[in-house]
Amino acid sequence: MLNRRILQFTCFAMFLLVPTLASAATRPWLSGSIGGSSYAMGDVNDEIELINSSLAGSGLEMEEIERGLNYGLAFGLDVGTGWSIGLGYDRLTGKSDVGDASGSIEYDLPANLLRGFGRYSFESTGKAKGFLEASLGQVMSDATASLSVTGVGSESVDLEGSGMAFEGAGGFSYWTSPRVALVGSLGYRYAKAEDIEADGQPLQSPQGDGNYSIDYSGIFVRFGLTVALAP
Repeated sequence: MLNRRILQFTCFAMFLLVPTLASAATRPWLSGSIGGSSYAMGDVNDEIELINSSLAGSGLEMEEIERGLNYGLAFGLDVGTGWSIGLGYDRLTGKSDVGDASGSIEYDLPANLLRGFGRYSFESTGKAKGFLEASLGQVMSDATASLSVTGVGSESVDLEGSGMAFEGAGGFSYWTSPRVALVGSLGYRYAKAEDIEADGQPLQSPQGDGNYSIDYSGIFVRFGLTVALAP
């Protein structure tokens, strides 16, 4: 299902970009980044609270998932007058576990974020340029929840769902050479994977008031390297 969504996203994006690629004014570039994100994780952390309530008095406590690392790749086109458009992929991560000699519980909550973005870079006579960027895309959960009991065995379930994603950010690029730049950005992301299914079965929220969601919304920061593919 993920491969089909990636193919659909890529085909749609290329349909939009082909007219621009035909223009002589374009300047393609590639960028890789690493950073961190804060997460809302409402249903997940509500569930962790219930787990901790059941562990009261044991000396064990499961940490709520409030942040995680993110890794990304982006392909962009400078189209003139400070504007750029492009496609980006981000891998969001988040994890928490608790256990002792009797067993363990683990939530591993990565997600794939596909996005199209537009960026405006402000004019500058120096090597540094500030920019504003907005993105629209889709977040897809690639999560698992695992339970292990010593002497009994272990079991894990896939937690799958998806939802729309929006980002707004401000940042800078510092061109160390005509083709290489250091890049950093700070922004806010809305990205909630909704209608989560556990091994294909709909999952209810811990409060019983709707379908389960995994909410990756929050503040993010990215740092990376951009390489221009043309002068």
